[in-house]
Amino acid sequence: MIARQPVYNSQMGVYGYELLFRPSSDGKKKLQSAEATAHVLTSAILGSGLHDLVYDRKAIINVTPAFIDVMPQIQLQPDQIVLDLPDNIGVHTGLIDKLRHLKSMGYGLSIGGLENLKDDRLLRVADSFRVDVKKIDVGVLDRLTKFLRRHKNLSLRALRIESLEEYDLYCREGYDYFQGYFLGSPRAHKVRDLSVNKLAIMELLAAVHNTDTSVEDLEQKIVRDVSLSFKLLKLVNSPFFGVPKEVDSVKRAIVLLGRDEIRKLVSLLALSGSSDQPAAMIEIALLRAKTCELLGLRAGSSAESYFTVGMFSALDVIMEQPIGRIISKLPLSETIKKAIFHREGVMGDALSCALAIENGKWSAIKFADLDEGELSAVCREALQWTNGAMGHF
Repeated sequence: MIARQPVYNSQMGVYGYELLFRPSSDGKKKLQSAEATAHVLTSAILGSGLHDLVYDRKAIINVTPAFIDVMPQIQLQPDQIVLDLPDNIGVHTGLIDKLRHLKSMGYGLSIGGLENLKDDRLLRVADSFRVDVKKIDVGVLDRLTKFLRRHKNLSLRALRIESLEEYDLYCREGYDYFQGYFLGSPRAHKVRDLSVNKLAIMELLAAVHNTDTSVEDLEQKIVRDVSLSFKLLKLVNSPFFGVPKEVDSVKRAIVLLGRDEIRKLVSLLALSGSSDQPAAMIEIALLRAKTCELLGLRAGSSAESYFTVGMFSALDVIMEQPIGRIISKLPLSETIKKAIFHREGVMGDALSCALAIENGKWSAIKFADLDEGELSAVCREALQWTNGAMGHF
């Protein structure tokens, strides 16, 4: 199974993903790092496909000295790959020559660890330096940052960023990239009134998720927002949906796709209209929602409710409000609310599994009686769908 850890830039866009591999639980022995790298590369080439794993972003892959020798023969897209070299790689002239060759092919080279600071040749050939902010004393970290910034060829990547406050701090310190799950993690919010934009979004969500809302009222709620109507019709008529005949009205879209699908699309389009949030937040919500939906399908349940659970579990980070305050304003069933609040029931189990996949928490990636192959297939399908959908939001 492959997991991805996002790497963000200083505008909170997704720069790339570190690809992480977990061997099958029935493996007879723990894989060595070289074997793990082999599995990641094999999956990228023959399995999921690099495009499905990272779309058009960078793929960051841990490599061992043994793999540096064979990388020139591996059929990847060098300009999309960043090779993470070990912290204690052991610098020698032959290694530097090999790294220069890989760099000439287009590969990015990332180094880290205090040991690798001892040889200027490695610092000159590398493109970036990664810093685990939890491993280094604050005083040492400050001196290290100042030293690294003197090397103009090096971008700086901060690892294990756990909060937006830390993200802001290292942005100010001049770091270029930030790795961690801080963007999708629940956090405390100051209780304040919703902005006019977000209040309108909440009112729309309440209407479309109210089963008592008639088709006519639903249509009126949507067409009242000209931008939303335009985006909805554009999305419905896109190759992503592949409708046989052009849909030229919101009412026809509702009739053709059904209330459940329209409810889903309007919710996504409305949330993506929260322009003060980075697109990465919408991507997190989409991937989480689609993963839950696919798990629900495999459990033989109502997939639409699973999608709602996954999507609305990210409302706190999108709307910048406590999740309880937001959900209480929406006409959702108690089963959905309990799944989001307390991870209760089978939908709560699906959400827990989706979050485990999102965060690479291997031991928690489980749902119903699905085996590892089925779970891995869910990951791949959710990624493919999200990559395609993001082009329309």
